[in-house]
Amino acid sequence: MLLCTAISAAFGVSSVNAGQCLGGELRAPVGYYQTPENDGGGDYDCERVEPHVGSLSLTSKYEGSDSARNELNEQAYEEYKEATNKIRSFEKAVIAAADDYQVDGYGSEAMHCVLDNLDEWASADALLTDDINHVGQAVRKWALAAAANAYLRMRASAPEATADLQRTARIEDWFRRLSDGVREYYTDREPRKVNNHDYWAAWAVMSSAVATQDCGDWNWSVSKFDEAMGQITDEGYLPKELSRETRALEYMNYAMQPLTMIAVFAEVNGNSVYGRYRDEFPSMAQNVVAGLADPQRIESITGYEQIVDGLYKSWSLAWMEPWQATWDALEGMPTFLDEHRPMKSTRLGGDISYLYQINPLWPDGSQPNPPSNIMLSSSS
Repeated sequence: MLLCTAISAAFGVSSVNAGQCLGGELRAPVGYYQTPENDGGGDYDCERVEPHVGSLSLTSKYEGSDSARNELNEQAYEEYKEATNKIRSFEKAVIAAADDYQVDGYGSEAMHCVLDNLDEWASADALLTDDINHVGQAVRKWALAAAANAYLRMRASAPEATADLQRTARIEDWFRRLSDGVREYYTDREPRKVNNHDYWAAWAVMSSAVATQDCGDWNWSVSKFDEAMGQITDEGYLPKELSRETRALEYMNYAMQPLTMIAVFAEVNGNSVYGRYRDEFPSMAQNVVAGLADPQRIESITGYEQIVDGLYKSWSLAWMEPWQATWDALEGMPTFLDEHRPMKSTRLGGDISYLYQINPLWPDGSQPNPPSNIMLSSSS
C-alpha cells in the first residue's frame, strides 16, 4: 500500500475537503509522529549555537560567473562559508538533536536541545535583519526549512514539547516573521528569475505553515508549486535549471528536493498536486533519475559535460525516499536508494529514511491529533 493512500485513509481525507487548508488541521507525514523508545543515552551533550543577528548581505560562491552561474569562485566561497558558519551550524545542530531524540532515543534532553536553540534564536530576532541581499534571502529560507522541520518533529512526537507555552509562542512567532520575509521576497518575481530558490522558499514556508498552522503560508507554498509546474517543458525539464550548463543535472536534482517534499506534504493533507500534474511532475523526476544514471543524457541536451562531483550523496538524493514511499519507485530509483541509505538531509528534515521508510498504517484506534500515543516501527 502506498503512503499517500494509507495516510489519506488514516486521516479520513475525503473528496469534499481535499485540497482545503483547515485551521488547526495541517499535518506532517506520518513518520514525524513516531515516538521513540527512550534509551537513556546518559549525559546528553547539547550543541548550542549563538544566534546570527548581523548582516545577511552575503557574497555568492559564483561571484564573477556569467549568466550560467556555474563557475565556482573559491575565494568568494570561503568568504561565504565564514559569513554563514553560525547559520549552517544552527541548521545542523537542531536537526541532529531532533534525530538524537526521535531516532536514537536520547530522551527529553535532546528534545529540549532542539527547542532551546530555537528559542534562543527566536528571542534574538535572528535572521530578521533588513540588511539582506539576494544571497542572504537564500540562506534565510534554508535556515527556516531546517528549523521548522526540527520543531515540527518535536511537536509531533514529543507530548511535552509545547508544555512551555511562552517558549512555544516565541518560536512560532519567529517562524511566522521569517515566513513573512521569505514570502515578501519570493512573491511576484519576474518569470525569468523564478528557479530552484523559489521552490526552496515554498518548502521552507510550507514547513513553517504546518508547524504554526498558518493557512495563508500553506496556500502560498502550494501556489509556488503550481508556478514551478508551469515551467516544466513538454519534454520534462526546467529551462532555468538547464541554463546552468555544466551544472544543469546538479540543479535539476536540487530542484527536485523541495518540490518532492511540497508534493508529499500536500498529499498528506488531501491535496494531490502529484495527481494534478501527473504528466509534468513524474516526467521531470524520471528525467533527473535517468540523468543521474547517465549524465550524458543531460550533456546531449545542454551541450556541456556535467559536473557531478558531490552529487551522488545521501543528502543530495534524499528526495527519492519520500518519492518512493508515496508514489512508488521510478525506474532506476531503487538502485540509488539501496546504495546511499540511510538518506539524510538537514534541510529536508533530517534522517529521511527514518521519517519515510516505515509501515504507513496507523496503529488500531490511534489518530494523529494528538500524536502522543503514536508508536511506529521502522520497516526494512
